[in-house]
Amino acid sequence: MLFISHLYLFLTFGLASVVAQTHGVGTLFSFTPGLGACGFTNTSEQIVASVSSAVFSKFPVLISQDRGATANPNKNPICKHKIFIKSGNKNLTAAIVDFYVAKVDDNVGLSPAGFATFGNADDGIVPNVTWSIV
Repeated sequence: MLFISHLYLFLTFGLASVVAQTHGVGTLFSFTPGLGACGFTNTSEQIVASVSSAVFSKFPVLISQDRGATANPNKNPICKHKIFIKSGNKNLTAAIVDFYVAKVDDNVGLSPAGFATFGNADDGIVPNVTWSIV
């Protein structure tokens, strides 16, 4: 019985460190895409997204059925996924093509074409958006 309880604790706390963030509530910001971490060159007219470096680098093996993040960001399985973003009654799905480096992991960057769905480019940000990796 002691073995089972230790196994349960290991699985509960051990896997918690492996599973990365796959959804959140944060601030949406506009970014200008170019050659992204996934190895694709995108333009501002395309609807593409960037996630935090922490979300990008810890994308879980459990969801992707792949090996997970590698030293080569072009091979990160998150690059095969999209992000669903919602704010009020507006929503959008965009390909994940890049990451940003910041202290806040819950924020999401959208190219100008995607950002226009949620707000005016002059505003620069849209607070309290929900997102999930799909």
